[in-house]
Amino acid sequence: MCGAVDLKISKRISALEPSATLAVMARAKAMREAGVDVVALAAGQPDFDTPQHIKDAAIAALNAGDTKYVSPAVGKNELRDAVCGYFRTYGGLDYERAQIAVGIGAKDLCHQAFAAVLDPGDEVIIPVPYWVSYPEQVKLAGGVPVFVEGGDGPVSNLGPEQLRAAITPRTRMLVLNSPSNPSGKIYSRSELEALAAVLRETDIVVLSDEIYHRLTSGPQPAPSFASAPGMIERTVTINGVSKTYAMTGWRLGFAGGPAAIIEAMGKVSQQTTSGAVSFVQTAAVEALSGDQSCVETMRAAYRERGRRMWQALSAIAGIHCEEPQGGFMLFADVSGAFARLGVSSAAGFAEAVLERAHVAVIPGEAFGVPTHVRFSFATSAADIEEGMRRLAHLLGG
Repeated sequence: MCGAVDLKISKRISALEPSATLAVMARAKAMREAGVDVVALAAGQPDFDTPQHIKDAAIAALNAGDTKYVSPAVGKNELRDAVCGYFRTYGGLDYERAQIAVGIGAKDLCHQAFAAVLDPGDEVIIPVPYWVSYPEQVKLAGGVPVFVEGGDGPVSNLGPEQLRAAITPRTRMLVLNSPSNPSGKIYSRSELEALAAVLRETDIVVLSDEIYHRLTSGPQPAPSFASAPGMIERTVTINGVSKTYAMTGWRLGFAGGPAAIIEAMGKVSQQTTSGAVSFVQTAAVEALSGDQSCVETMRAAYRERGRRMWQALSAIAGIHCEEPQGGFMLFADVSGAFARLGVSSAAGFAEAVLERAHVAVIPGEAFGVPTHVRFSFATSAADIEEGMRRLAHLLGG
């Protein structure tokens, strides 16, 4: 019999935090499978099915034998051309094919961008609150996350003063996310231009995650950072089909940016995934170029659900939140309810409401704010109503 093997895990991977979002969703699923009636207000994905015309495009592609490796790895030419048109229509951004990369979801492209730009020790400014994967992907690329709050507290947009104060000789990148996950806040065009004025004095590269850009409370997409003066030359704009077209499981994202960075991202793709699935890319062409009425249907539904959840939460003592401007999440300050539940953190709050009320939410520690929790309204109106009823009953509101 052989002796025990020391299966040592690298320090780089050991230092990564697991995804709190996936962990809560997995626990809620396990409770449901055990017979517990859990209302899940945690998922970061649409509850809508993928529109039929997009599924039909994938089926036709499969039947036509569209099942081989894709060349080049950065994406089919017809999809990259469709992405150029999409960016032009909905972001006012003029890219050429060589400035477009396609990947296995927006998350994959964020990872590629960090890997392409960062050297060990490079600093990346990440505004608080932040999506859970940004700091972990920065660390995976050897970078150092630098967390910065906005001027009006932990859930406010980053301002030029805070940005300028956070920049050091080691700063290599800035991450922006608008509409924000988890807060749903949107950077206005004037706010983006104020940040751009600071960045024009530097060589900092910007990763602008705009995956929710068309899911806004109003009819217009959120402004794209690369459209600010002088920013398209230094910005990698991340987007995809997952949220806008209810295609999370299809794993298809796209990015636009400086050709040198896109080429470097392509090298990462060549040596890791070899690119996104062929027939999914064909379906994505239909998503971006075909009938867009499905987007307005979903956007209007999220707007109504978000308003309903915001009103219900605002009526519960000890909870405060702003009405979301985009996306399908609410980020609520629940610290006023800690004492009633006998907890001292958002993690304790989330644990208590899951165990006592069977409502699943994501604690704010994962987003850098231990006083808040994230509620998702990417679920049915009935689930929202029942979840809010249970929460109000638990908290006596």
